[in-house]
Amino acid sequence: MRGTMKSTLFAFAPVLVLTSPGCLVLKAQHDDLAKEVEKLETREAERQQQLEATLTKAEAQMATVEERLQEAEAVLRSNQASLGVRVDNIESDLSEVRGVAEDTLNETSALQANLAETRQDFEGRINNLEAKLNEATNIPEGKQELLSTAEDLLKRKDYKSARRLFRTYLSRYPDDKNAGEVRFNIGLAFYSERDYRSALGEFYWVVQNAPTSPVIHDSLYYSGLAFAKLGQCEKAMAYFSALTKKGSDAPDRYKQRAAQQLETLAKDDGKLCQDKGKSGSEDTQPRK
Repeated sequence: MRGTMKSTLFAFAPVLVLTSPGCLVLKAQHDDLAKEVEKLETREAERQQQLEATLTKAEAQMATVEERLQEAEAVLRSNQASLGVRVDNIESDLSEVRGVAEDTLNETSALQANLAETRQDFEGRINNLEAKLNEATNIPEGKQELLSTAEDLLKRKDYKSARRLFRTYLSRYPDDKNAGEVRFNIGLAFYSERDYRSALGEFYWVVQNAPTSPVIHDSLYYSGLAFAKLGQCEKAMAYFSALTKKGSDAPDRYKQRAAQQLETLAKDDGKLCQDKGKSGSEDTQPRK
């Protein structure tokens, strides 16, 4: 009997051990820990998804930036090619007027100013890629919008920016019917900055290459003003006389202004005119 009871007690001993309070506590802690681990794994999965989404978005933005950089580089290459074409055209024009020293000097001055400003613009783009991209994208794409923006800048006296857009217009549309007006506006911007020789180079282009342009009389009149500013009154009077001569189709306002300028220059005692009394052997008549 005692042996049987003893065996029975030993048989129930593991059950008592397994169902003791300490073991129940450990199991509850294990379950809580498992839940915490599961939460951490869930958060980690969410963070991984967010990270992948962020990386995908960043890659898309980088692709967009790269595409814009390539577009900007293409614009630069196009502008450089256009500059080469313009330089070739100007050299051809210079060869045609080589026999006229003063006119060659004026056109060369305009060319030098043009090249200096363009070179400065390109150097700025190369040194600062972001500035290059912004400048390229700020140039209007539409033909009329580009011309209107340039004219608006001229009215606001932002002469350098106006010339840049006018030259961009000529580069894009070299055979445009408005070329004479655009060149006159470039000259007007130079004149407003008191760069009279550069202005004369642009006005001279209009007189020589666009004699039927709506701004031909403007170019003649401002050429006279520019020569007067330089103290070359004989040339100035030649241009004013072209507007007032018999049969001139210049508007009345230019005829009247030119006549007033002729009267003023005729009375000058040498304070303005540096060529008073000099030989008039040089041809001072404007050529159309």
